[in-house]
Amino acid sequence: MKRRTALVTAASGVTTLTAGCLGRLPVVGSSVDASIDLVDAELEVEDDPDVSVDGETVTASGTIAYGSSACGTVELAHAEYEPSQDRLDVLVVAADDTSWFTLSCTDDLVYAGYELEATVRGGFRRVSVTEHHVFGETYSTTVDGL
Repeated sequence: MKRRTALVTAASGVTTLTAGCLGRLPVVGSSVDASIDLVDAELEVEDDPDVSVDGETVTASGTIAYGSSACGTVELAHAEYEPSQDRLDVLVVAADDTSWFTLSCTDDLVYAGYELEATVRGGFRRVSVTEHHVFGETYSTTVDGL
């Protein structure tokens, strides 16, 4: 009887410990292969992202403002393909890049360009690329009717 109680307690403990972490696990079999590279800014920070579609590949570029050259960066936060709607949604954000070894952050505003490439297995009817900047500004481009 005590073994059954111990197993129930252990199972509920594992469930509790992993409950908040499951959203961070990679999706097995995800149909989006996406990568982002930081480049010299070619667009103004207020410009919407530039998006082009070629077959199963989407290319996007833009410029994002982020705070602190010592503690910030630009990251691909979300890239998801919805096959039932042939829709790709992409989110590029100004992100905090502090680490355990960071002694202090600088008080500057940085503009960084990015180039993103996302490839899916399937076609597109709609592609949406959204940027979130450090002070909450958002810029977005949606391409419909593909």
